[in-house]
Amino acid sequence: MPKSGLTPEQKKWTDQVLKHLNLKNVDEVQLDETHSDNTEHDKRPNEVNPGQPGARRARVLVSKDSAAAHQEQAARAATEFKAEITQLSNRYQALATNAQKLDAQARKQLVTKEHIDLFKVQIEKISNTFKRFNKNFSGQQRPDAGTISVLKTLLDKVQYHITEGKKVLQQGCEHADAMIAKEMPAVEAYQNTVEDTFKHRDELTQWGVDTTDFDKAHRIANLPLLRMQKAISDHSYQGLKFMLGKIAGKKEAFVKAYDDAQQQIEINKEEVQQQLNETLADATSLNKRAPELEHSPEALTQFTSAFEKVATSTPKGQQALSTGDYQGATAILHDNEGALFQMQQLWFSNATTADGEADQPIEKGKPIPTRKKIENLRHALEQAYERLPFIKASLPNAHQYEAECKSLKKLLTSAQSDLISGKVEDAEDKVLPLRKIRFQLYSLTHKAKEQVQWVEKQLTQLKDDASSWLDRHKDLKLISQSDENVRQSFDAYEKEAENVRNHFDSAAGHIESGKAIQAQKSVDEGMNSLKRLISHASDIELD
Repeated sequence: MPKSGLTPEQKKWTDQVLKHLNLKNVDEVQLDETHSDNTEHDKRPNEVNPGQPGARRARVLVSKDSAAAHQEQAARAATEFKAEITQLSNRYQALATNAQKLDAQARKQLVTKEHIDLFKVQIEKISNTFKRFNKNFSGQQRPDAGTISVLKTLLDKVQYHITEGKKVLQQGCEHADAMIAKEMPAVEAYQNTVEDTFKHRDELTQWGVDTTDFDKAHRIANLPLLRMQKAISDHSYQGLKFMLGKIAGKKEAFVKAYDDAQQQIEINKEEVQQQLNETLADATSLNKRAPELEHSPEALTQFTSAFEKVATSTPKGQQALSTGDYQGATAILHDNEGALFQMQQLWFSNATTADGEADQPIEKGKPIPTRKKIENLRHALEQAYERLPFIKASLPNAHQYEAECKSLKKLLTSAQSDLISGKVEDAEDKVLPLRKIRFQLYSLTHKAKEQVQWVEKQLTQLKDDASSWLDRHKDLKLISQSDENVRQSFDAYEKEAENVRNHFDSAAGHIESGKAIQAQKSVDEGMNSLKRLISHASDIELD
């Protein structure tokens, strides 16, 4: 007799299936696929569920010379049985999920007591049917055909009650929508105010207004609007009514934030107008001392050219301001301030009176003259602008450093104007604020250097972590040569190893150039690449 080739576990499973199908002492089992709906077999009573039609059985053909065929047929029957149970379980899970979703929708959408009560009836029926299903299924590792038929019938009932629940929910949604429609005027009024007010944001930014408070008020006002829109789409009258009760004051607060921002427009306009006039006045006053540069014709030419730039550009800036071109006006102002600063530098470097003062040594123990303090601050400003490219490449908030540079230059220009005009005390009063700005610039520079050092430490640590995995190349290659199944994983490992090294080299190059931001990006990419490398290596070792 030929051997079946089945494992002891498979043999045990086959015997259990045969027992389940009432097939005893047989060596071959074949299913009769030519059943007729009118056979006497179909008319036999169901021994498992009396009153139900008898379940069809396989027709048994006995042949003691075909044990392998018997075992093959039993295994096929076991597989079909397992598939049927799996299908039953999957349908149970799907219906349970649908019932939960339906219940969640009803909690949001049903409004009237009538609809709620009707829905509760269906939910209770669904729950009871599930309980009956669990009672019939629990404790039976091998449910018989009759039990499976009962379970299917129960799930059909669940599906029916879910369908009935959906009908109730649809009726409830229609009623909720009618109630929502009555609240829409209030919703639309709120929405129109919020949206129309927010349309003015571009105007605020064009006038250089800080929109932080305006944006915060908009987020607060807009959030209820988003939630109301969701409640409407969900047919949730209760949710809409709740949010309508929460909007009191939010619309008014947003409108007030806009009014406050509008006031800042006038303030900014007046400031630019004043700064244009002051810059022109300082340049005009300094230009009267042009004769002090006659001994240096080249410096005098540059000095005069800078003044003429201020003189001709100022009316253009005022015209731009009057037509609402704030950006154009501020651009002209910045150019004029730069030209004035150039005039001051030329004067300090070449004027005869300035040269005489500059040559005087500072006696030990004596206070440092204001002129010397201003000169030191000028050098600090030059160095700050030289460091700007490094700061931009190293700090995400480099705009703060650049803003501090502009503040230092603006205040320094004013102090130099005071000093040139003989207002030494006024110039001295500005030295301390200038030093505070310079200290802030040094602090940001120190942070940029620390950022470069931090990224360098990360790279060092990452290289240490990667070394052991990169060093496994030889061993992993040997495994792949002897096992064709892991060849693909080894190819991926090799490719990722190259990526890891490339990211490391890129990060090192950026660190050497002082570009911490780019270096950090390369380190992060290297870390992700290393994770993939470890995964490929682990796949090979596990195989």
